[in-house]
Amino acid sequence: MIIYLFKSILCSALFILVYKLLLENEKMHRFKRFYLVTSLMLSFTIPVITLGTSVSAPSINRTFEIVASQPVEIIQTTSDPDTNYLLLVLIGFYALISILFFFRFVRNLKNILSLIRRSQIITLDNSKIILINEDIVPHSFLNFLFISSKDFTNGAIKNEIIVHEQAHIQQKHSYDNILIEVVQIFFWFNPFILLYKKAIRLNHEFLADEKVINSTANIEHYQYLLINMTNNKSLSLTSQFNYSLTKKRLIMMTKQKSFRSALYRQIAIIPVVALSLLLFSNSSSAQTTKSDQEVKKRITPSTQEGVTKNVEDEYSLILEQTKDNKGCIRLGKLSERGRQRLQTIYLSMNKEQQAKQNVVFVPVPKPSPKIIPTLAEVESWKDSKVYGVWVDDKRVSNSELNEYKNTDFAQVFVSRLEKNSTNYGKHFYQVNLMTKDYYTNYYNKATERVGQYYIAYKTVNKIGRVVLKVCG
Repeated sequence: MIIYLFKSILCSALFILVYKLLLENEKMHRFKRFYLVTSLMLSFTIPVITLGTSVSAPSINRTFEIVASQPVEIIQTTSDPDTNYLLLVLIGFYALISILFFFRFVRNLKNILSLIRRSQIITLDNSKIILINEDIVPHSFLNFLFISSKDFTNGAIKNEIIVHEQAHIQQKHSYDNILIEVVQIFFWFNPFILLYKKAIRLNHEFLADEKVINSTANIEHYQYLLINMTNNKSLSLTSQFNYSLTKKRLIMMTKQKSFRSALYRQIAIIPVVALSLLLFSNSSSAQTTKSDQEVKKRITPSTQEGVTKNVEDEYSLILEQTKDNKGCIRLGKLSERGRQRLQTIYLSMNKEQQAKQNVVFVPVPKPSPKIIPTLAEVESWKDSKVYGVWVDDKRVSNSELNEYKNTDFAQVFVSRLEKNSTNYGKHFYQVNLMTKDYYTNYYNKATERVGQYYIAYKTVNKIGRVVLKVCG
């Protein structure tokens, strides 16, 4: 979670920096609005995107290795990691601030709705004028335009002001304002949210100014109106007429739009998004199997002609002799001579005969190659709600990973738990790690067994899938 939050902050920083450098002073306000809203959402979604990379590794080896060295269902130890009180304090502090922002948001909405209910309403085009018995600067929210009742009655509200505020209403700027307020409730700790907030609202003013300029030939008169507007009371969440009355806004009115410059700057956003995906998304190594020719080398040999019916019956008879009182085959009762005879018969069968058997033989795979996890991967595995961790075939608490460096490990295998697994819900992925010494021991033993065969029997798991349970 900490890594996600850190990435989202950096991602939003990159996007808003690019906006400030490339877009803010350009006269392409509709594209800027799209960029600001989209990039804000991307800064919170890109860190959860996983981009896969292919790593050549024999997946068959990995499967057999885990089945052979790990029990099918691993019981979690009863010892829990120590309670992290600092984390609880930080979570409580985060929740408290978020609640305060939420109540502020609700209070502002309530104040606006209360003001609407107790004020006179006049319908104008697709908007509703709310006449306020106070001296206020005209401002809008959703399809409501708030104006001083005194100024409206006296005809003191210029037509340019009405056009400006109706532009906010028609272009639905209030939805952007609500979005940024909601984002701030959950991500108040991100300092770049404030920059987004200012940029979005300033761009709203650019858009509304553009609407006025397109409807009047006297830009100087409109600028004069802006400069002489008083800074009276207005409500939060609304599009306020006096917002960002700065030199930038006045200069933007007389700025000429360059189609070529706008196009180049819009195209420049594409590599920025690609860079953000590269820097802030998650990466995963997807194992790809080797060529079909290499895989075929590991398939259990068979013959074209197969064995006779008598030999096939002999195979069944040897297994019958291992059954217990309940009629279940117990391979542990097999003598070494019986095991060798079964292996000889099985390897002499054809594919159809082998497919009918419940007790089978599979080649011992070559040992898995070294895989050293990255620092980021080890850090992510510390989240006990997502990952269960085994080191050298022993269940350990996730916090024990703090005692290791990523280079202390020589092998790693991550598997997703099935929904019917014993530990599903406690965590969702199982991480099996081997330290250097453990891997060396495993590698030597596995190398010695290459060319031999595991004996296994077919079984059906809880979700109806046929799996092989290797017995040795």
